[in-house]
Amino acid sequence: MLRDRVMVAYVLITLVYTFVLMQGMTTMPLAMREQGLGPQVYGLAIAANGVLIIIVQPLVNAWLARRDHSLVMVAGAATVAVGYGLTALAGSLWSYMATILVWSVGEIVAASVIQAVVADLAPPHLRGRYGGLYGLAWSGGFLLAPLGGTQLLGLGGTSALWLGCMALGLVAALGQLALAPAIRRRRVLAV
Repeated sequence: MLRDRVMVAYVLITLVYTFVLMQGMTTMPLAMREQGLGPQVYGLAIAANGVLIIIVQPLVNAWLARRDHSLVMVAGAATVAVGYGLTALAGSLWSYMATILVWSVGEIVAASVIQAVVADLAPPHLRGRYGGLYGLAWSGGFLLAPLGGTQLLGLGGTSALWLGCMALGLVAALGQLALAPAIRRRRVLAV
C-alpha cells in the first residue's frame, strides 16, 4: 500500500486539505477574538456552515458523485482555499459568515467524492487498509490544524493565517489536478 505512489500522494493532499478545512474549527475563534469578536459571534457565524450543509449537501451529493471525482475534488479544494483567503478581509459577523459560506460550498463539493477516490484507488482486497491510511490523513489534519494554525496566527496575524490557508488549499487543489489522470485511469480499471 505504501508503494502505491498515487495513494500516498492523495493521502498527503488530503492531509493538507484537512489542515486548511479545520482552521474554521480551531483558529478561527482565536482570530475573531483578536478582532474583538466574541464567542457568540463565532457561534453564529460558524452555524452557517452546518445550516448550508444540511440544506445543500443532500441536493447535490448524488449529482457530484457522478462527475469526475478528481475534478470535483479540485473544485472543492480550490473553493475552500478561496473561502479561507477571503477571510483575511473579514472583520464582522456578516463578513465572517459570508466567507464561511464560501468555504462550506467547497467542503460540500469535496465531501461528495473524497472517500470515493480512495475506493477508486484501492484494490478490492486492500480497501480496508487504504481506508485506514486515508483516515490517518484526516486524523493528521485534525492534529496539525491547531498546531500549525496557531503558529501562523502568532507569527503573522490573521492575514498570514488566512492567506497561508489559501496558499495551502490551492497547493492541495493543484496536487489533486496533477493526480487526476492517474486516478481516472485507476477508476476505469476498477469499473
